[in-house]
Amino acid sequence: MPTLAELLTAPGLTGLHHLAGPLDAAPVTGVRLETRADRIPAVPPGTVAILLSAVPGHLLDVAVRDAAAAGATALVLAGDTRDGAPPSRTPDAYPGVVPGAYLPAAPAPARALDDAARATLRSLADRGRVAVLEATGDLAALVVAVDRAVAGDAADALARVAAAAQRLPGDAGDPERAAATAARALGVPVERRVPGPGETGASAPGPDGEIALAAPDRPGHAGTAARCVLGMAVLAAAGGGHGDLPVRSRGHLLAELLAAPQERTAGLAARGRALGLPVDGHHTALRVEAPGLPPADRYHLLDSLTGQLLTRLRAPGDGTHWHAALVDDALVLLGTRAATPGPEARRATLALARRTLDTLGAHHPEAGLRGGLGAAHRGPLGIRTSAREARAALLTPPDGTSVSAHDAAGLDRMLLEWYASDTAHEATTELLAPVLKLGQDKAEPLLRTLQAYLDHNNSPARAADLLHLHRNAVGARIRRITDLTGADLTDPDTRLALQLACRARLSGMRA
Repeated sequence: MPTLAELLTAPGLTGLHHLAGPLDAAPVTGVRLETRADRIPAVPPGTVAILLSAVPGHLLDVAVRDAAAAGATALVLAGDTRDGAPPSRTPDAYPGVVPGAYLPAAPAPARALDDAARATLRSLADRGRVAVLEATGDLAALVVAVDRAVAGDAADALARVAAAAQRLPGDAGDPERAAATAARALGVPVERRVPGPGETGASAPGPDGEIALAAPDRPGHAGTAARCVLGMAVLAAAGGGHGDLPVRSRGHLLAELLAAPQERTAGLAARGRALGLPVDGHHTALRVEAPGLPPADRYHLLDSLTGQLLTRLRAPGDGTHWHAALVDDALVLLGTRAATPGPEARRATLALARRTLDTLGAHHPEAGLRGGLGAAHRGPLGIRTSAREARAALLTPPDGTSVSAHDAAGLDRMLLEWYASDTAHEATTELLAPVLKLGQDKAEPLLRTLQAYLDHNNSPARAADLLHLHRNAVGARIRRITDLTGADLTDPDTRLALQLACRARLSGMRA
């Protein structure tokens, strides 16, 4: 027999809202519809007792005590809610609930009770080991759904299979999401592995090898439902049917779009649309490499970091959808938006990418993780263009940051041509000479601080944010530079000369 926590995962029970008490105190043996509260003491042990009539607040404690004394698993009250947005709930708050399982949100506020009455309700329910729930919608349909779930009959199995079939197509190519959807439909844990003793499972060939899912084995119709749902889930995880394996997942399709000849782009784009890859949006590519490792170790590390990178790059509310592909011993992450990202969005993406790589790089210092960020481009060909720019950004000498951005304006090229002239070379060297005499280890932080300060209109606060320093540290460095060089940073010509000199020097150009 299922516990109440397991029962709540069954299809058709979205009208039940948890108010108080444990969800896993005892197995549910049946359901009973009662017209009056004074009949609660007669319900059999293990029953989910559903009351047709509303219980006044001052008599609610009596009803809960009677349900506990009768050994009922749950007392379901007729709905009495107010308008309001339901608060979010997570299964972690309820022992016995499968991680990822769907739990209907409790209305806010739940029932017309004051704080003291709600506290009393929770105390009585916990002490009596009886769950108190509220029902909204069609009570007759609710009774049928509870009875079906308790019986675990063919109707319950069919309802669970139908619920999985409705949701799994949206998980094509994503094994983790497919496993989570299967777990929600079945009400039991589903793991991505080969099943062991006492478990049931399914497997299918995927783009990276065999994909297997495992769940606890259950008797009768519940076991049949598990086998059906797991069979559908592995097919969804593999990206569809048994045909074209190289493009069975979004990641492998993205890899093909990046590596295949340009004449194949149109056909691959059509497949991408079928798999849910937003190929027609505005794309920004982030290429991540691990040059400190041998090629074999490099591939395995980047593969293991893919999930973390995708999770960390998903900034809530920014409208960017991220996908990943391993290409040429590098990891290419593609951020796609429906509209063209403006300069602020590009700066935010660059800052987020740097924070992400800084964090992961600190855990893998031997890898020397570096990233290159391309500009935003539209459509299937835009994917390839941004990826090429991201690769080109990685070819520039490291500037101390973990992610280099593509020079969309061509400023580095213009600086190179300018700095190649003898006059500019001598002027720059003379201007920065007092700082350069300190040696590279001491000069470089000062030049970076000066560049950030000048790039942000002489703002110590904005330079401090960019360099992850306290603004007082920025101020101290700027004072030292002006003391060494005697430069007047209030003079526009001096500021421009220093700004160009810093950029040229920090772009890796030799003095």
